[in-house]
Amino acid sequence: MDDLVSIREKINQMVDLVYLMLTSTFKGFMEHDVDILTDVLKQEQNLNDMERSLSFSLVEISKAKPKVVDKRYVALLAEIVANLEEIGDYIKDMIERIEIKIQERLFFSEEALSEYSHLYDVVQTALSDVVKSLKVNDKNFARRILGDEEHVNRLLIRYRDAHTKRLISGVCDPRAGNMFLNLLDFTAQIFHHTKAVADNILDLK
Repeated sequence: MDDLVSIREKINQMVDLVYLMLTSTFKGFMEHDVDILTDVLKQEQNLNDMERSLSFSLVEISKAKPKVVDKRYVALLAEIVANLEEIGDYIKDMIERIEIKIQERLFFSEEALSEYSHLYDVVQTALSDVVKSLKVNDKNFARRILGDEEHVNRLLIRYRDAHTKRLISGVCDPRAGNMFLNLLDFTAQIFHHTKAVADNILDLK
């Protein structure tokens, strides 16, 4: 059975994998590279395996040492693991949409591409801060994320409204419209789970 130290190390590996999946997905999106996306889907399977293994180990630790282990600490680690797995699920959803976009040769307008890239940059930076916070055990990186939620929500509303205006004016391809909105929503959800991990980190002793 893993101890808490080895579990923390494996969580660090898990967050590294999640970060790689997110950045690779964006690269696949920008380069219209299906092979990159296929590799990420394989990584998502590995992520699911890690989640199951870590969740099992945390439960077993709580059972084996009920009077010794800090159950709040174990619960926070379990929440981090669950949120990282949820990010993987949203990345998988994104890939499904991107693959259709590539297969059907759907293209975003320059404005839409710029907007999505901006939202991605904000979320990628937040996830990078979570990686740093977990790996160097520095909560200051996690604290940097806390003020970004309102900013992400405002961007989501602004970019959805801008998309509607482009659609009405005929600038946007209606076939690609839902793809764009899906990517915005999924990326915003990835941020919310990233912030949840940051909240968990700040609660760790």
